[in-house]
Amino acid sequence: MSAPADESKRDVLNAIKRSRSRLMVCFLTFPLYVIAVTRLLNNGQDTTWLMLVYMAIYAAFGIAMTVKRCPDCNEQFFVKQYFLNPFRRTCAHCGLSYSER
Repeated sequence: MSAPADESKRDVLNAIKRSRSRLMVCFLTFPLYVIAVTRLLNNGQDTTWLMLVYMAIYAAFGIAMTVKRCPDCNEQFFVKQYFLNPFRRTCAHCGLSYSER
């Protein structure tokens, strides 16, 4: 009977890990964004669309990461009180690691 519960917990932890990975990819691609904006500005082109798209993606990934809940304590996994900590690898409340399986 514990197998479905363990599999459900593993699925939730995998979703938490994926949401963190998405935000980290967005965070780490910031230098590419700066290069793209610089090249567009040097060519005299508008950068509004690129800025809006990048900000929207970053916000969507951040919100998706904020709403993830720990399967053990049911609290927000990455948020202790008010601020998101995207570098955290364990639950902010109970210490459950998303890599434990």
